[in-house]
Amino acid sequence: MPIVCFIIDCLGEMCPIPILKAEKKLENLKDGDSVGIMTDHSCTKTAVVNYFCKKKGYPCSVEEIDVGIWEIRIKKNN
Repeated sequence: MPIVCFIIDCLGEMCPIPILKAEKKLENLKDGDSVGIMTDHSCTKTAVVNYFCKKKGYPCSVEEIDVGIWEIRIKKNN
């Protein structure tokens, strides 16, 4: 079964909006699927990882894909 990844554009948006958008999308995904959040706020990067990785236990990764723009990947696993 293929793994699904959705990208959510959160450029210009600050928390909690990216967290709420990702949480809503993750509700409808299967284990192993992932969501990517595009953000240009370093504080959002930190908040998203803290919420999903530390509170929810979902594996997260962060990659700076351009100067000041990050993609945060959240993998759903229940």
